[in-house]
Amino acid sequence: MGSTPSALRALCILETLTNSTEPLTLTELMHYSKIPKTSLLRNLSLLVQAGYVIRLPGQLGYTVGARSLRLSVNALRSSWFLNAARKTLKRLVQSTSEACNLTMLSEDSVQYLVREDSNAPWSLRLHVQPNAPVPLHCTASGKLFLAYLPYIEQKKYLNRLNFATYGENSITDMQRLKTELESTRRQGFGVDNEEFVTGMIAIAVPIFAATDSSQVIAAIACHAVTARTDLRKLLSYRAMMSQAATEISELLAVTTSPQH
Repeated sequence: MGSTPSALRALCILETLTNSTEPLTLTELMHYSKIPKTSLLRNLSLLVQAGYVIRLPGQLGYTVGARSLRLSVNALRSSWFLNAARKTLKRLVQSTSEACNLTMLSEDSVQYLVREDSNAPWSLRLHVQPNAPVPLHCTASGKLFLAYLPYIEQKKYLNRLNFATYGENSITDMQRLKTELESTRRQGFGVDNEEFVTGMIAIAVPIFAATDSSQVIAAIACHAVTARTDLRKLLSYRAMMSQAATEISELLAVTTSPQH
């Protein structure tokens, strides 16, 4: 790969790291990418500075950064993908009788990509427009995204957080949020217990990258009003939500494949 342009080498590095389920050492990156050491080090340095790659402490190696994930997440905005994902969400709404959203991490907020409301009595009507940003610290999707970020990236996000109060149970303390994120990662889903809007509850499940089961690239959230249901009822929908998340992950894999 000695005569390959630098831009293509950088893309090759990102592709190699994305396809790996574990961080890669410099030696492993040289082996898999076939890029000479000098060129590899130069490109890695630039990618780390730009936030596309994270260099882990000690000899742990390199992994993709949040900015790299946002590149693949751009496929989430394609009209073909959004139309296909909407069909999956509609089926989920029919099964749960609650409003469901497809969300992604965008800069320092959650972005709603697709929203499907329910026609059931007392169902939620949350007036959040597609692409509108909502906070990370008090939403089910937001806490899910934060919980699955690599430690170094998570720390950067947390340091930038504005702990504004939205709902009556908004988390406004860093240590409490960290404890919540540990619980979220451990249980595999996010919860909003009247933290974003008083009288509204939600749970969110992750949509993992097809090539790496540790990378959360989007989420499905199910919202309801407390006058209609409770968290226990929402949690009973987790299996259906996870199945929908798998379907959407597979759709995204098709969207990002070279043949599509």
